[in-house]
Amino acid sequence: MSLTFLMPCRIESEDRLRNVISSVGYLTKHFPHCEIIIKEVDKKSVFEEHVVPNLTSIFGEYPKNITHIFEQSEEAFFHKTRILNDLLLAAKTDVVFNYDVDVVYPISSYTTAYHMITEGGYDAVYTFGCGIYQWAVQYDQTTFENFVKSGFDSSVLDAKSNLQPSVMGWGQMIKKQVQIDAGLWNENFISWGAEDCEFHYRIPALGYKVGRINDFVYHLDHSRTFNSHYHNPKFRDNHHLWQVMRTLDKDAIIRYYEDQDYLKRRRSELNASV
Repeated sequence: MSLTFLMPCRIESEDRLRNVISSVGYLTKHFPHCEIIIKEVDKKSVFEEHVVPNLTSIFGEYPKNITHIFEQSEEAFFHKTRILNDLLLAAKTDVVFNYDVDVVYPISSYTTAYHMITEGGYDAVYTFGCGIYQWAVQYDQTTFENFVKSGFDSSVLDAKSNLQPSVMGWGQMIKKQVQIDAGLWNENFISWGAEDCEFHYRIPALGYKVGRINDFVYHLDHSRTFNSHYHNPKFRDNHHLWQVMRTLDKDAIIRYYEDQDYLKRRRSELNASV
């Protein structure tokens, strides 16, 4: 597969550290020829200090398919949409996967989604079902160690999982040019909340063909910190923006995005890179 995984990252807890090692290790083990680009934005690089030596120990050397980008920042808010756009501009493949560091999927979900896009006429694919399709994994240190020792066999997670609802979030595989033409990720959504809802609504509203795979997602448990909690002060702003966006038809969406300063800047960056 000619595919790039795009992974925004801030490692603010021990469980998030386990999750990053696990998801990156899982992708590297099963898709060693695919590119993985991680952008970490934080006060200091936890990835360099802790993830790199762990991956080097697991694989015997640091995997060559991983590119880590670090942006030093004192900003409390994790601007996920901006970072995803940064990552997209760095990708070289025609197909990308906007990827949450806390999840893994059955191997078949990745390959099926890729063939749906490259051969089946789809522009984007959600690699998990809508309904009771989330295996919520109680991902403690022992389970993490067993997962790594197993060679990242997802069946190891089954005994520590319980079924919960799944709707959206976690990521989607998409044609790079479609994401650009659709307006990229809306950078007016800051931190966490509703950005996935708006993206999920916008892509088909603009006429693109979106598919879904009715299979499970393993969601590795993690504590809810400032940027992943409903108490986040940006959550309400994001919710209000989503309530506006969900009322727009195709023409109104196009007019809205034509007027966004972030998108004008991004298009200048894209033209400069050609």
